[in-house]
Amino acid sequence: MRVISGSARGRPLRASVDIRPTADLIKGAIFSMLEALAYKRGIEPDEDGNFAAALAWPRVLDLFAGSGGLGIEALSRGARHAAFVESNREAVRFIEANLRATSLIEQAQIYLGQAQLVLPRVNGPIDLVFADPPYQDARLLTQTIDRLATCDVLVESGAAVLEQSAADEPPERVGPLPLASTRRHGRTRISLYAG
Repeated sequence: MRVISGSARGRPLRASVDIRPTADLIKGAIFSMLEALAYKRGIEPDEDGNFAAALAWPRVLDLFAGSGGLGIEALSRGARHAAFVESNREAVRFIEANLRATSLIEQAQIYLGQAQLVLPRVNGPIDLVFADPPYQDARLLTQTIDRLATCDVLVESGAAVLEQSAADEPPERVGPLPLASTRRHGRTRISLYAG
């Protein structure tokens, strides 16, 4: 597991043994979908090396963050700020270590706690949300989506990416955002929501 692109490209990321980190293949697919949507909106990379998706959605929220891989990838590609929410104390230590190893700690904020309980405390507004809850607990995903709809942290022009089991159907909306596309990659479903 590593950072795929940007300022921290190639840096390895570590994770707690209790965590199922997003595989590099899935992470690559997620950021490919985001880049394509940013280009479709007329946004292109800048001369400083910031990716189109980072310019489109500069404030990121990584829910069920695990190793922090998705938020760190966004920061590496040029996002201005990322908030990480994780309930596992050991995983939080790995997120902090990964942020330090990639020299991105100054652009990050880490919250320890359950996503649906922490969301009201997250400093918004947020442009892009990643949510990768444990596949076996569909209830967690539903609760988190419900909380995103009521806490008013996600901007209407934003985007959200959900990871779930390929066997599960994606929700129709995440907060104010409708489902834009969904893909299966092996045992994983990636769903993109955009305003």
